[in-house]
Amino acid sequence: MTTESIWLDVLGSEITQGYRMVGGIRTRVLEAGDGPPLVFLHGGGGHAEAYIRQFAAHAPHFRCYAPDMLGHGFTDAPADGKYSTDDFGTFMADFLDTIGADRVHISGESFGGRVAAWVAMTQPDRVERLVLNTSGGLPVEEKRHEEDVEDLLARMTSALRDPSPETVRKRMQWLFADPTAVPEEFVALRQRIYSRPDVNAALHKLFRKLFDPQDQKHYVLTPERLASIKAPTLVVWTDHNPIHSFADAQRHLQHIPDVRFKLIENASHWPQYEQADEFNDLHIKFLLGEGD
Repeated sequence: MTTESIWLDVLGSEITQGYRMVGGIRTRVLEAGDGPPLVFLHGGGGHAEAYIRQFAAHAPHFRCYAPDMLGHGFTDAPADGKYSTDDFGTFMADFLDTIGADRVHISGESFGGRVAAWVAMTQPDRVERLVLNTSGGLPVEEKRHEEDVEDLLARMTSALRDPSPETVRKRMQWLFADPTAVPEEFVALRQRIYSRPDVNAALHKLFRKLFDPQDQKHYVLTPERLASIKAPTLVVWTDHNPIHSFADAQRHLQHIPDVRFKLIENASHWPQYEQADEFNDLHIKFLLGEGD
């Protein structure tokens, strides 16, 4: 485990932490930079700091936003929320209205990728460029997929029921190719988040839905749905990603009309953190249209 502060990555940057009202939801947001708007979306059970290593590199080129999504982090988690993919799509539309952005770049990791893709499919005129980073939303169709899903759900359920350092660390280790590289600060942060009763209840709802067969039927990224994406799209994958391999990603996401694929090695589900320099370089070049 590393004991260095994750905030060392943004020292010298003009990053701010604050709250915005998004469709009546008090929403925590990290912001920095100037230029075209870029929204980073964390994964299920995550928080804005998932993209902490992107701010310093991206802020010279973009106005960067990383919200704690609906029912996550330190954002409100309404007790009557269903926490369906549609709910997150509505939240994102409200978020774009709140920041005054007609069109944005969206980069989403895991469940955040699923939400980003959903926005690009249902609100195509609002997405300039799209990045799907070890994205969720692909079908669970093989025994190895099912085993990885069961492992994730067991870790997440355990961390929510008893957010001790041990259970939360085990949940975080699922994200890293090197489980010893999980920052202790992330463990402490998630302990604080998972101990919030409203967020804890919301995450229980979300994870019950994510891999429910009926919910999958409505929200899985089918070829027909992916074909409706208009935005140029970058798919970032890794050599140690759980559930879906790089070959799975290429097979399923090739149906996006304007798509390119990049593999990052020596990383699991968080290449933007584990291999930040490589991720930032290819990510910025894509968003700036270099090499198109």
